[in-house]
Amino acid sequence: EERRARLAAAHEKIHEQRRGLQAEARHKTPIDPVWLCAALGEVMPDNAIYLDEVTTHTPLLRQHIKWNAPQSLFTRQGGLGQGLGLSLGIKLAKRDNPVVSLIGDGGFLYNPVLGSLGAARDFDLPILMVIFNNKKYAAMQGMHLKMYPDGTAVETDTFHGTHIHSPDFTKVAEAFGAYGEQVTDPDALEDALRRGLEATQSGRAAILDVIVG
Repeated sequence: EERRARLAAAHEKIHEQRRGLQAEARHKTPIDPVWLCAALGEVMPDNAIYLDEVTTHTPLLRQHIKWNAPQSLFTRQGGLGQGLGLSLGIKLAKRDNPVVSLIGDGGFLYNPVLGSLGAARDFDLPILMVIFNNKKYAAMQGMHLKMYPDGTAVETDTFHGTHIHSPDFTKVAEAFGAYGEQVTDPDALEDALRRGLEATQSGRAAILDVIVG
C-alpha cells in the first residue's frame, strides 16, 4: 500500500505538470504544438489510432495525446515518407477506428501525397491528416545548430535548405474530394478537429493544416 500510494502520487504529479503546460499553451499564437496534442486528446474518440511522423514534435506527442489502448499509436521506421502509406494500411485493417496521421509539413512533402489521397478516395480509406506546419525542416535546422553552434548560419541567420514555401495543402485535399482546412487560431482548433473527424466519418479523407510555432 505504501508503494501504491507513492507511485499514485508521482503519477498525479506528472499529470498536474502536464495540465499546467497545456493550460499555458492554450492561447498561444502561432498554435503551440502542446495545445495541438492536447486538443487532439480532447476531441478524438478513445478508439482513435495515431500514426506519428512529426519528427521534432514526437516527445510532445508522447506526453500530451491521450492513448491508452494497445495498438493505438504507431510510428514509421527509418526515414521520412512512410506515414501516409502506413496510415492507409492501418485504416484498411481497422476500418471502424478513426485513423489520424500526425505529420510535419516537411514529412508530408516526403510522402506520395497525391497517390495517397487517390488511394484514400478510391479504396474508401478516409484518414485524417493533421499537419504540424512550422514552415520548415526543423530537424535540419536543429542539426545546423547542433553541429555548428557558432557557424555562419547562426551568425547570419541564414539556414540553407530548411525553410519550406509549400503549396496550399487544403487545395490539394480539394482536388481529391477530401476535406481541407487551415487552422491558425488556437481557439478554433478543437472545432476544426471535429470537422475533420466528421469528414472522415462521412467517408472523406481530410487534411488539417495547423500552423504551429
